[in-house]
Amino acid sequence: MEFPQVKAWLRLPDEENNLSIYDVKFCPYLKPDEDPVFAAVAGRKIYICKPVCKSSTSKTYDLEALRVIEDPDENVSLNSVAWSLDTDTDESLVCVAGSGSKRISIWNVVTGDLVRHLHGHGGDVNDLVISPASPHVLASCSADYSIRVWNLDPRYHKQPCAAILSGEGHRQAILSIDFHENGRWLLSGGQDTLVCLWSVPEISDENAGTDNPTVVVYPHFASSGMHSDYVDCVRFWGDLVMSKASTGNNIKVKRGEIILWKIEGFSSADDHPPDPPMPGQGHLTRSAFGGTFLRLLTFDMVAIEPFYMRFGLFKRPGQRPMLVMGNIRARYSFWDLQRFEERATAGKESATATKDEKKKTSLAKRILIKRIRARGNATLSINERDQGSSDSKAQVPIRVPAPRSAPKHPSLAFVAMRNSAELALRNSTDLSLRNSTRPSTRTSTNPPPTKPPPPTSAAMPGPAPRNPAKGKGKATDPTAPRTHAMKNYIRHAAHKTTVVQCPVDFACRAVEWSPDGKWCVAVGDHGIMAIFGRWMPK
Repeated sequence: MEFPQVKAWLRLPDEENNLSIYDVKFCPYLKPDEDPVFAAVAGRKIYICKPVCKSSTSKTYDLEALRVIEDPDENVSLNSVAWSLDTDTDESLVCVAGSGSKRISIWNVVTGDLVRHLHGHGGDVNDLVISPASPHVLASCSADYSIRVWNLDPRYHKQPCAAILSGEGHRQAILSIDFHENGRWLLSGGQDTLVCLWSVPEISDENAGTDNPTVVVYPHFASSGMHSDYVDCVRFWGDLVMSKASTGNNIKVKRGEIILWKIEGFSSADDHPPDPPMPGQGHLTRSAFGGTFLRLLTFDMVAIEPFYMRFGLFKRPGQRPMLVMGNIRARYSFWDLQRFEERATAGKESATATKDEKKKTSLAKRILIKRIRARGNATLSINERDQGSSDSKAQVPIRVPAPRSAPKHPSLAFVAMRNSAELALRNSTDLSLRNSTRPSTRTSTNPPPTKPPPPTSAAMPGPAPRNPAKGKGKATDPTAPRTHAMKNYIRHAAHKTTVVQCPVDFACRAVEWSPDGKWCVAVGDHGIMAIFGRWMPK
């Protein structure tokens, strides 16, 4: 089957079902023939589980808890998890962090023992991600406005911090980060509505293991022009960017959305990218690649007011890419991203065929006009006019109407008609906005990982220039007039929606796909996990 189906939902034990499960990640280091295993975090506990299919002994889908690890720190509330690997023993590790503690803890999944702590952040940690290029490279973002890149190689046990990305980037807490598949670029989104693209320095470099980690002050791209609220989920899809913001802090935003867009001029294959741009006055966007950004697709979502709600993106090579996100009403939306590519390809082929037909028609017209000019006032036969042939003897004179001179100014009747049409269009637009219903603002009973300040724009004060400077390493402004196609702003409804039938509506906090795409696990408030499956054997 193409889309996942709900297989089961489960809830944490009674003493823990008031907790929110903020993050879930599948282990990427298992062999293809091994059952997928995931880690989820709630409160002080780490749950290591695997989905269970129907069998001769079990008639339902279920979860098997392989291990439950409890953090001894009574003040911590875990919200982030990432998998790593002990390359010496091939044993899986989980890195966890959260609010109430500024440190990152690393646990051995096989033994359940604490391996080490990572210290350095000055605020709560909001997200963790392992580089696809190496299980030793971990990135973390924090409420201290910084991103830290860690080298977990045992050789650097004493000084594991390899780089700090901070300075002229985010001005408020950073909520989400993601590595490019080549490990050389890092995306970040924060409470300041900014999306930033950072160049990750070489790990390890000459500063590895010292007290002076490499510091990256300027991002290669930074923009607050895409979203107007907390950006709490960013993901790479190849060189494209997918991002989403909450809607609860902006009364002007009626509906939520996930946006697929590209950074103009950016290519991950460029071994020598330009220098990052300097901050400028009044710019919503600054880019080192000579452009701004281009919005490609918009995916419609409702009831996603609370921040810290994340979508899941399945992007395994050779399989259909899939996007999924849940809202605060236990409703999950699925998009088959391959359909958009197929539709675009079909549209191009159709446009090419139409263009060829027009070329043929235009050629016939040119031949006909040439013959008319050659004969002067002579008449052409019907076949000559229609087919360019002179076989028929029937003659039909051609009457050429006298050219009309266009009026210098539109008539009053035309102006009145145009004004009434514009007024009707405005009224219909206003009416559609007035009739649109605002989604419910119900939120979880659990507080978010960090207590956010009011959102502020990251743009510097001052009016945006009408003609922003363009070129290598210069700040540019997306508010300048552009020729974006209207189709880029169409809100695409989900190809499939599914409601998890459980006793309470729970806000989905995170969704994660298994590496093979057969399983999809969603976690959220009230200690609930929902299990989806596709391509299941009968």
